[in-house]
Amino acid sequence: MRDDRRGIEGLPLRLMLVALLISLTLPTMLSFSRYAADNIAEDKAAELAEEMALTIEEMSAGGPGNVRFVKVPSDLPAGITFCIGGENGTVDRSRITWNVDGREGGRYLTGVMVLTESGKPLTISAGDSIRLECPSGTQGIVKAAMT
Repeated sequence: MRDDRRGIEGLPLRLMLVALLISLTLPTMLSFSRYAADNIAEDKAAELAEEMALTIEEMSAGGPGNVRFVKVPSDLPAGITFCIGGENGTVDRSRITWNVDGREGGRYLTGVMVLTESGKPLTISAGDSIRLECPSGTQGIVKAAMT
């Protein structure tokens, strides 16, 4: 075997180029993966809010006496919260909002108001459960309470 040192002369330059390439592409890859994860969480929150809104609207259409329990899945990504209902006369009573790490979204309810006992919106997150009820003698009103 020959003792050839010519290959070793270019090795530091090649290692430096590889390190430079990694340092330039790694932040972009991490940023893209974080962006994709945030979008997945936001889509999941919007989907769950739509399901809750449809349940509330369906209950209201059914009229007084309807009672349903809605449970937020425990496997929901961290950092997602929902606000439902509020005091009569406020805009909160007719919408569901969600917050995913500071980014907010909302969905207005059609033909129904969600009222709470405290008059403040209920804030729920992963694993929480709420009780929805259409009280007797009212139309288009659903009362919400934590269970």
